[in-house]
Amino acid sequence: MISWAVPQSTLGGNLPRLAYAEDHILVKLRPQAVPVFAGQSSAGFLSGLVLGLGLPADARLEEPPLGRLLREKERSEAVANLEAPVDLSRFLYLYLPPGMSVVQSIAKLGGHPWVEYAEPDGIGTGGLAPNDPDFSQQWHHTNSTQPGADIHTPQAWNITQGSPTVLVAVLDTGLTDAASEFAGRVVPGYNFADATPDTTDDNGHGTMVAGVLCANANNGTLGAGVDWGCRLIPIKVLNQDDTGLFSWWAQGVDYAVSMGAKVINLSAGGFGSATSLTTAISNAVRQGAIFITITHNDGQGVIRFPGNLPMCITVGATDQNDARAGFSNYGPQIDLVAPGVNISSAGRNGSLEVQSGTSFSAPQVAGVCSLMAALRPNLNQDQARALVCAGADDGVGDATDTAGFDNYYGWGRLNAYNSLLLAQTRIDSIVPLANGQVVLSWPSPPNASDRQPYRISMSTSVDGPWTLEDSTTRFGYTPARTWWTNSGPDASARFYKVQVWQP
Repeated sequence: MISWAVPQSTLGGNLPRLAYAEDHILVKLRPQAVPVFAGQSSAGFLSGLVLGLGLPADARLEEPPLGRLLREKERSEAVANLEAPVDLSRFLYLYLPPGMSVVQSIAKLGGHPWVEYAEPDGIGTGGLAPNDPDFSQQWHHTNSTQPGADIHTPQAWNITQGSPTVLVAVLDTGLTDAASEFAGRVVPGYNFADATPDTTDDNGHGTMVAGVLCANANNGTLGAGVDWGCRLIPIKVLNQDDTGLFSWWAQGVDYAVSMGAKVINLSAGGFGSATSLTTAISNAVRQGAIFITITHNDGQGVIRFPGNLPMCITVGATDQNDARAGFSNYGPQIDLVAPGVNISSAGRNGSLEVQSGTSFSAPQVAGVCSLMAALRPNLNQDQARALVCAGADDGVGDATDTAGFDNYYGWGRLNAYNSLLLAQTRIDSIVPLANGQVVLSWPSPPNASDRQPYRISMSTSVDGPWTLEDSTTRFGYTPARTWWTNSGPDASARFYKVQVWQP
């Protein structure tokens, strides 16, 4: 009997596993290991495979349509090397008999000399696109110029569109009262630039930023934000000229925390430093808030304050071709980048506006953090950083976007879908093998094989102590799942948990 820890990552939270078909699994055989007899029919060969694999007689193997189509094409082209009656270079469908589960069938085939791998057949869905009339202009969601050079929000929205339990604070020039894009979701804030409760946007920058982060979707106007469900607290810390004092910003951060904000976005920065603002951000992070800010827009290798503080999640900008925007500051304090050129969002006059700047990159990261917080209410700054950085698409820009971290793109360009998948990380399959090994697996994003973001901890008790396994050599990857194998006489008696590792 296998024992395991509560199947969830150390980021906390209970979440449903990725769905898979319950009536069949995918089995890839080793062609050289399977005996083939001349003159066998396809049906006879597949029935023989069922018996040879030690499966019940009422189990059924079937060649997928692609295999049959390609074999017919090869026959029409007089390809002679067709030894097996079915194509063993690809997986087969194994349809399960009554009473045999997906987990049982994978365990049954584990270690069989004919089997290269056996895995569940995961169920996915198409991207969820809102019906807002200007959504097609928001290339940061779906990029038609260079497909894939966007933040993959339609796929992420299949996981969650946000929750009203998450309060997001936008520290900026305020929010226009006329913006229906935020109807029903605004919590009264405060204006520290004028020391008044009136947070009306007299510049437009704040409304644009808020729109990128959390504009309403499916409301028949303009476009959509990253998070459709969170509540928004506008805190005015920049004046009509889009400038503000560090003391205003510090008060805004403290006020956001006092109001219960989980995510704080400050699309602003200056030169020098300030103990008051540093202390406010440090206190916010220590109390569980997630703080996001910008590298700024000087086009230089100097990241402005407070983005140069190690505690911040600091964001630069990319264009529609995934290249770093020329205005985007860079340096060793950058964490990642997000689209920031010609970004469409809500204007303060109620119309769609298009602007550029790292100011509009940061709220995309903040929106993904608020989506993750909807899944994991206890998510903190370090965990959020780990998830958005590990989920980012790396090596997609120009030659300066080198593998791993670099000063220009950080850990890569934001990928909302990858980060939400990582936020759901939990072991959902534990299979004992006949040789004493145990195989753990869980759903993972497509970039997992490159990033290798996981670590396993083991214990002989559900209460610990836990031992961290540092080695990455026992991991295996498919485009949708990650596998980890442990061996030894007590492997099946241990407790396990998986965690996303800080890059």
